[in-house]
Amino acid sequence: MVRLDKNKIQSGLNRRPRENDNKEVREVEATKPSNSNSELEKFSLYVLKVLMDENIPSTPNNFQIYFEKLLDNKPLSFKKRINDLLEAEMINDDEHRAKMEMEVKEGFIQIKGIMKVVSTVYKNINVMKEIIKRRTSELEVSAGQLSVTNIASALTEDLKKLSGLMSKQNEALKVHYDKTAIILKEIESKAVFDSRFGVYNRRYLVQSIEKECSSIEQFNYSSTLVLAKIKDNVVNKIVNQKDRMILTRNIAKLLLKTSRRSDVVAHYGDGVFAMLMKHTDINNAKRACERINDLIYATSFFIGDNEIETDMELAIIPILPEYTPELLISSALDSLPKSGRRLEPYMVCELDKNESNSEEVKDKDDS
Repeated sequence: MVRLDKNKIQSGLNRRPRENDNKEVREVEATKPSNSNSELEKFSLYVLKVLMDENIPSTPNNFQIYFEKLLDNKPLSFKKRINDLLEAEMINDDEHRAKMEMEVKEGFIQIKGIMKVVSTVYKNINVMKEIIKRRTSELEVSAGQLSVTNIASALTEDLKKLSGLMSKQNEALKVHYDKTAIILKEIESKAVFDSRFGVYNRRYLVQSIEKECSSIEQFNYSSTLVLAKIKDNVVNKIVNQKDRMILTRNIAKLLLKTSRRSDVVAHYGDGVFAMLMKHTDINNAKRACERINDLIYATSFFIGDNEIETDMELAIIPILPEYTPELLISSALDSLPKSGRRLEPYMVCELDKNESNSEEVKDKDDS
């Protein structure tokens, strides 16, 4: 069992107050209009100004990313007022898709349940046929009355007709089931959501990094990838697989809690989680890792009556267009074990330019 200490979580979140270095931010904070809409308008203008100052295209996606990035540096009271205004509009299409995929999987389970019931009914009818057949044989041997034989024969014919109908229905159901299974498997092969942990999956992460590389190459801004994992020596102490899964799920929830809506939080595999932080440089990624450590280490995890001392591995790597997503992730994975509670709180990965070139040569040789 895992229990979260809300007081410790809150203290962890509030442990590091951030300083606002921009004059515009201080002006917005100093202004406390009675109308929240006025606050929103002023903050939106400030976001646009930052986009123009940093030569970032003012696309809806970039505006959203910078809006959330700059809002993250605001006081909690200000963030709450703005988020209350935007709550109805803060709906992400990918979230809808993720929910849809979960519903599709649930539908698949229901269909298999229906087929199981139908199969059971069909088996019971076959059993009933055998019983009637046996009883009919007994009547033919022991009874001398013609009427009894005629009744048994009629019953047999009725059962044959019923069996024929059920066979056709069963075949029809099987055809529908097979077609549905093919469709659902096709949807599942394109799924972007890991329903076990409530985050995106490996496929979506790689695709997102590829898109981010293309965007960075075109518009020249900074984005960062952060990998997070519970140390193996912590997980190995938990004997029960279900308890391990509960602990890992709670880590995923805490990562979501510290992320911005524009961040892509995904499960890469084997308990390794990734956060693709768009329009975020290394320094801001370091602060994000500090928030992650604060929140996780301020949370109490219990397995039964025993408290588990968590130990997190964190690695940061910049998203560089000249590297493939696989190479970026692999480099971050190699650095993960070097971090921890009693080691460095996080590792910043540095890639050699020659490594990228050698990777390109290898790809050409393979082709």
